[in-house]
Amino acid sequence: MVKTSFGLSALISAAFLYSATAHATGGHPDIIKQVTDRGLKVVSSFKAIDGMTGYVFNSQGSPVTIYVTRDGEHAFVGTLIDKNGTNLSAPKVQELFIDAKNQQAWNRLEDSHWIQDGDPNAETVVYAFVDPNCPYCHRFRMAALPWLNAGKVQIRHILVGVLAHDSVAKASTILGSKNPHGPLIKNFETFRSGGIVPVHDVSERGKAAVEANNRLMSELGISATPGIYYKDGRGYVNMRLGLPPESEFKKIMNP
Repeated sequence: MVKTSFGLSALISAAFLYSATAHATGGHPDIIKQVTDRGLKVVSSFKAIDGMTGYVFNSQGSPVTIYVTRDGEHAFVGTLIDKNGTNLSAPKVQELFIDAKNQQAWNRLEDSHWIQDGDPNAETVVYAFVDPNCPYCHRFRMAALPWLNAGKVQIRHILVGVLAHDSVAKASTILGSKNPHGPLIKNFETFRSGGIVPVHDVSERGKAAVEANNRLMSELGISATPGIYYKDGRGYVNMRLGLPPESEFKKIMNP
């Protein structure tokens, strides 16, 4: 769900209560500078109706759309709809902001500290931020077993420590092991009885990797585990937080 605070919209709107000189600055009309000076970053622009130019901005990880009039003298912030109530802004936000952001995230996930689960040759790849103490991560992996066992899906678990006082120690013990896959699976299999017991020396070896994964999770704005990234049938990267419902689960495993 895309959320934009009322305070932000009011602030941006206030910037456009007056006209701005329509000279181009950096390829954009000067009026756009009123927004970038307030900390928003231009992601992309596109042709809109009636000669207007639409802009998608990044506001602390959330998209904001702004439309500039043909003469570049005025602009407004918000959603553009047609006479039937169709949201004309949403497809551009999806294409230029969400899809692009998720693809960039996918590239970073490939370089993160993950543990292979399933056939490494499986065509369907799923990345999941998981905490060793997360019950929904446990349920997610249990539900994925039919696809994993059939060799149709590989899940790349990105171990983080965010939920409990021993989460970092457990995640570090797993990543610090010589064969991380073994303790990862053991933690899943013994989850209901407390999972693995942290081993100090091993944990120290894996701590830096867990801390790097924690930073990545924060930078990508993932606020819950499991944090799941997958590609749909079109090849677009999608992200969802938490345990997916059965209907969405099948889309993840059968793109």
